[in-house]
Amino acid sequence: MTQHSLPYDCIVIGKGLIGSAAAKYLKNSYERVAIIGPDEPLHDLNTAQVFASHYDQARVQRVIGVDPVWTRLNQQSAAHYPQLEKESDIPFHYPVGCLYVSPHGKDDYLKKLPEQANQLRLPYQFFENADLIHKALPHYTFPTGAFGMLESAPSGHINPMQLILAQLKVFKNREGEIFKDTVLNINSTSSIYKIKTEKGLEFSSSKVLVTAGAFSNFNGLLPRPLDLEMESETVLLAQVSEEEAQRLANLPSLLYELDTDEVEGIYLVRPVKYPDGQFYLKMGCNLSTDITFTQLEEIQHWFRYGNTDTNEKMLRKALHYIMPDLKTIGYKTKKCIISRTKHKHCYIGDADQRNLYVAAGGNGYSAMCSDALGSIAAYFTKHNDVPFPYSAKSFEPVFI
Repeated sequence: MTQHSLPYDCIVIGKGLIGSAAAKYLKNSYERVAIIGPDEPLHDLNTAQVFASHYDQARVQRVIGVDPVWTRLNQQSAAHYPQLEKESDIPFHYPVGCLYVSPHGKDDYLKKLPEQANQLRLPYQFFENADLIHKALPHYTFPTGAFGMLESAPSGHINPMQLILAQLKVFKNREGEIFKDTVLNINSTSSIYKIKTEKGLEFSSSKVLVTAGAFSNFNGLLPRPLDLEMESETVLLAQVSEEEAQRLANLPSLLYELDTDEVEGIYLVRPVKYPDGQFYLKMGCNLSTDITFTQLEEIQHWFRYGNTDTNEKMLRKALHYIMPDLKTIGYKTKKCIISRTKHKHCYIGDADQRNLYVAAGGNGYSAMCSDALGSIAAYFTKHNDVPFPYSAKSFEPVFI
């Protein structure tokens, strides 16, 4: 083992969206802060230990969430994006707007939306039927009884990989330390935590924040497992030409509450350029074929060998129903994982009644508000409470 002799004031375990934001905010309060987590496994998936859903270039950004907690988190995060982009010199936010559609008239979310939006002075536009939606946004097509709601900027989409790079760049510029490694074990004494990694490194710290997403329950990171429901998700990437991408350059992101025997809860982001130089429109949803996980080995097997191509036909059918004029070149699928919590909010809080903390369980919403979730996790790590106007009860971890 390679020992880092001086103990850290705080170590963040997990280098994803929430962890990278939390590390940045913790550096405002502590002198020696480190973040430990692997990069995306690009080559040999068989040797990779952990995986994530942020290996992507496009995630929906909205502001008016499913309840006031998520709305405030979205609003707080989006308000901070311009400063983060400026400080890091890394663009990641594209405010092209976000369209929400219910196929059968106003659903509960739309009925409650005006009161929620008015309280926080958030603008929105209702479309009473499918014809009005199509007239305003002709690239989309919905059934006759559909009801829509459009949010303008700052809603749109983010690039999660670039967002993480921006957070880590600011963290590093503030003299935070980054270790590209996987934590395999945490042991504690009365006042210190000992951390061992896959590469044979050993760290010590007086405070630890675990932000390992769906992997938080494994590798001995927490003394008790969180009550998390972990489920597979398949994403469709529809390749288009650069000309088609330009034609759809102003297409708002979509949240479509379709619910059939096969497909439920579609989300879609306009075509953007991916690292391979090609343009892809991204669409994801819940499928009847999704798998629920309970063991680390099950998740690893899914990311290494899971056959998502069997879901492609269902996804393509749903996509071309929404966008019948879309001109595609080809398709490919990607694997994701969603962690759902007992109370439908992120778990942020104490994990051992001492100085081990956790922030995990995004419920499919955390990418668009990870900056705010990271700031709350950092605040809790320092103060053992959440900042005003949030309530600790909203985020209280539930353990099995």
